[in-house]
Amino acid sequence: MGEWLSGMHWTVAVAAFWALGIVRSSAVYALGRLASAGGTRSERLRAAFDTPAYRRAETFVNRWGAFAVPVCYLTIGFQTAVIVTTGFTRMPLTRWIPAMLLGTCLWGVIYGTVGMAVIWAWLSSPWVAAGLLGAVVLAVTVAALLPRVRAARASLPPEDDDA
Repeated sequence: MGEWLSGMHWTVAVAAFWALGIVRSSAVYALGRLASAGGTRSERLRAAFDTPAYRRAETFVNRWGAFAVPVCYLTIGFQTAVIVTTGFTRMPLTRWIPAMLLGTCLWGVIYGTVGMAVIWAWLSSPWVAAGLLGAVVLAVTVAALLPRVRAARASLPPEDDDA
């Protein structure tokens, strides 16, 4: 597996990720369109679309239209919400397909170059890659927990210094 990946030209990796993005996006869009057809009858589906991520995606799509689709591919975790929103709101295919092709191309370039560089680094030196991955996980965890710690400290009553 390592020899196959290390011998892969970056254009093949980009094309593979682009194709993967097209298939995934098309499936998510189709699920959104199917959900819109029967969504008013399903309480679970209504609850799933009544989340902060979906509301942000809906606002984003309503504001930016078809331009929201390629932009969402530059994000992590937001793209599925945007794509399912475009399906649920029945964005016309004449707008959605070109926007999706551009977005998946951007996504394929990012993952086919930077993503494959990370994989190649992992294969050549797994300990260094594991250390970098650990540092990223630690940084994300600290960034996520820091506001909660600050909010918890702000809600505590002030200490009495007279004691």
